[in-house]
Amino acid sequence: MSRLFALLSLFGLAGAPAPASALPSLASQLTGQQALYTLSLSKLRTEDITGATGQMSFNIADGCTGWGTTQHMTLIVRNADGSLTKTVSDYVTWERKDGKSMSFLLTERDNDGKLQIDDAGTAYHTGPDGAGEVDYTTPANTRLKLPPGTLFPMQHTEALLAAGRAGKKFIAPPLFDGTDTDGAEATFVALLGHQGPGNAPNPALAKIASSNVDIAFFDRKTDDETPQFRTSMRYFEDGVATNLVLDFGDFVMNAKLDKLTIPPSPCKG
Repeated sequence: MSRLFALLSLFGLAGAPAPASALPSLASQLTGQQALYTLSLSKLRTEDITGATGQMSFNIADGCTGWGTTQHMTLIVRNADGSLTKTVSDYVTWERKDGKSMSFLLTERDNDGKLQIDDAGTAYHTGPDGAGEVDYTTPANTRLKLPPGTLFPMQHTEALLAAGRAGKKFIAPPLFDGTDTDGAEATFVALLGHQGPGNAPNPALAKIASSNVDIAFFDRKTDDETPQFRTSMRYFEDGVATNLVLDFGDFVMNAKLDKLTIPPSPCKG
């Protein structure tokens, strides 16, 4: 459930492996941010659930040589019998701006605070075609290969925005964000239009262009055409997301941006 990231491809046909020299630069318009979202139920697809609510904070710190990301989400689901299921997840990453490595930590706890998910490790780009590997410290002693063209989250964000500016209609890269112990996932991204500066829910965004996107995440190891997770949003050039929709399968949540702070960059030049 700890997913908010995204995607690729400046490099020709969707899904084609990207050479290392083609990996997107992270120096563009991306900035640090502190964003707070309120989650509300939008749609139900099961009779087992009667309601859902939650809150999510998403913060990015510009560390000059890398990006530090923290995401905290609390989700409360009301079941058909009246009971409540509470899930609290925390997601932390450090991603180098040169794209060479990303460290990650994901934890998820249940009603009683019991740890249900605990993933941690470091991923590396090692090949000239954007391939690499991930070393998990949790689960311990686990190493997986990353396929050619795999991007990390901030690389995905930058590439998605570039694809929107270029007028592309879709892209389909492998993504590794540290939220799955099976390694990289397949994605399909529909780019639904790019718009210049204008109407925005926050004054800090009014002078920034944006792209509307729909992103589906799939298990690379199966032929299942049903996404494991799906999200749509309006993505601004600085990396801020609004109009956010989170599709968990049995239910769909809207995420309303309630508070946004864009801190000044601590980096020189």
